[in-house]
Amino acid sequence: MRFVFLIGTLAALSGCASYRDVTFIYYPNAPYRTTFPSRSEFYAQAEKECQKYGMRASYNWSNYADFQRVRVNYLCVQ
Repeated sequence: MRFVFLIGTLAALSGCASYRDVTFIYYPNAPYRTTFPSRSEFYAQAEKECQKYGMRASYNWSNYADFQRVRVNYLCVQ
């Protein structure tokens, strides 16, 4: 019984540890800067970050945050 509990616990913990996401927060009316990717490059940048962990990027959601900022979120999935 302990063995089954240990396997179940390890499976749950490994699932939680593999959660990754990439979030971009930007001002829609801000001028373009070379240090931050443009909106059209968000997916490519998120894909690059997720590939470090052997995952791929999947668009999750966008919403307005405080102070007129927009938040774009990508999940890293297997």
